[in-house]
Amino acid sequence: MKYCYFYNMKKILLFVAIVCGMFSADAKEKFGFDFGIGGKAGLNFNKVNASEWKDNYSTDPHAGIFAYANRHRLGIQIEALWTQNTITTDSTFYGLYKKYWNQGTDSFKKGTFRFTNISIPLLINIKLAQFLWLQGGPQYSASVNVIDKDKILQSGVRIIQSGNFNLIGGLWFQFGSKNAAVHPNIGIRYISGINNMSNLETVTGNASEWKNQMIQLHVGLGF
Repeated sequence: MKYCYFYNMKKILLFVAIVCGMFSADAKEKFGFDFGIGGKAGLNFNKVNASEWKDNYSTDPHAGIFAYANRHRLGIQIEALWTQNTITTDSTFYGLYKKYWNQGTDSFKKGTFRFTNISIPLLINIKLAQFLWLQGGPQYSASVNVIDKDKILQSGVRIIQSGNFNLIGGLWFQFGSKNAAVHPNIGIRYISGINNMSNLETVTGNASEWKNQMIQLHVGLGF
């Protein structure tokens, strides 16, 4: 038992030494200037915060291109992304928006809407390490198509604003050495809506607050 204890301790200490060595080597590495362009694709986990929408995340795709320029530990990154989001009405939707309801449609019927957007994030990169970047900044999303999958609303009704603003915070993992020709990357982001997305008036003449929330995962390749 005593031998097993010391053997396990040696393995733990060896692992800690390797990890410390990796961070020490990274700390000594000089952050120069790096520029890259590439493509990325992944999944959105999206929901809208409002009582008239189901409080669960839908899973939809996104894809696009990016370009970044970093000097030392700071840089900027711009992207152009095609994204899709799906949301489903809750039981209170008809009571609030019945003036837009399609005649002959069951008032208890729930509807699903799919949105297609073109999103433009403009981000600040902060290099925590050569392989790990902290990212943050604004994003503008333009709605290019909305599909009322269950046709619960009258034809021509636009339920969301044509443009929406968001704030982004996330992490970008960059693989490969700084001078490598190809850089695979993965990332995770949290995206929070700033403005009210709703383009509809309730039966009282007011606009309910719809705020978008999204978790975004991607894999990409830079050059």
